[in-house]
Amino acid sequence: MSERKTDSGPADGSLLADYRNGNVSAFDLLVDRHEAPLLRFAASILREATKAEDVVQESFLRLLRKGPDVGSEASLGPWLFRVCRNLAYDMKKMDTREAARREKVAYEEPITPDAQSEQQEVLSLVQSELQNLPEREREAIWLKVHEGWNYAQIGEVLGVKPGTVGWIVHEGMNRLTARLRMAQAI
Repeated sequence: MSERKTDSGPADGSLLADYRNGNVSAFDLLVDRHEAPLLRFAASILREATKAEDVVQESFLRLLRKGPDVGSEASLGPWLFRVCRNLAYDMKKMDTREAARREKVAYEEPITPDAQSEQQEVLSLVQSELQNLPEREREAIWLKVHEGWNYAQIGEVLGVKPGTVGWIVHEGMNRLTARLRMAQAI
């Protein structure tokens, strides 16, 4: 980290060392020194003052919990700005995902009783036909679809190689699809 002595007092590294040695007011000086620039930076990313405040507060909390070991003349600015930037972009991603979820829910049409009944019939048929598959195919499909496991994990359970799992899943899905087509479910 670069050296930083300010006209307003000791370097960041000295203040952090003082805080770690029990001088609580040393941390207040660090906050006073870095809070405004961090708020401006976070707000430029998030475009919302309250979220910027949350990000800056979390940045300082992380400094307290697991801040860097620095020399007495070091500046904490680059470290704080990096943490603040990462937190701001994490929040931005989280907000984007939440907005997408809300949009999806807002545009979903309500399910009519007839459609719900039809969905239930298809689901029952799929479950019934799944039970009619050979055991290994049924287990492989269950682990893949319901548990989200990869072929290596499924292979460990079934005692086969991952490539063989792919073939088992493929064969099972083909068999299941053919049965559902015969029943005119798809």
